[in-house]
Amino acid sequence: MRKKIILKRILLFFTVIGLLVLFGFPLSMLMGEKQGKVTLEQKVSLPFEVEETKQVILVYFGYAGCQTICSPSLEEIVSIYQEVESTDKVVFYFINIGEDSGELDAYLHYFHKSFMGMNLSLKERQKLMHDLRAYTSDSLSGSGEMSHTGYLYMITQKSKQSFELKTMYYTRPFNKQSIVFDIYEELK
Repeated sequence: MRKKIILKRILLFFTVIGLLVLFGFPLSMLMGEKQGKVTLEQKVSLPFEVEETKQVILVYFGYAGCQTICSPSLEEIVSIYQEVESTDKVVFYFINIGEDSGELDAYLHYFHKSFMGMNLSLKERQKLMHDLRAYTSDSLSGSGEMSHTGYLYMITQKSKQSFELKTMYYTRPFNKQSIVFDIYEELK
């Protein structure tokens, strides 16, 4: 009887670890990463065109009207973006994970006139989310809200339409100074 309980606990532990890895949980969170970021430096394919002059691409997944995760995150991202937008080499893309895309531009332009909203096909969105270790699911509360990754991704354009995922920022509030520093380092 005692062996069964111990075996169940071990199985539960490994199941939880497996699910965390499967959903892209940054293991550095468990290791005490202080800046709230994971540096990856891996090639990534973006299913949309990015101007050649844009060297740093910031990406965030969300949906119009999301009040619990997106609105507070976008307020923080505006603050970061305002620090670097004068370089004209940085662009921000908000990837829509919701069904209704009609109000996406109005929602984003409320925060900043330069923010770009992207409505990808389900297949494109799922592939990009997989590549960037993002997830989404229906909210358990049944409120119509969706639970989703609240990470900010920094992607660099190495050459025309050739991209590399540099960093995932996963803690909120985002560390503005660290992110701005990282962006300027990439622009050197």
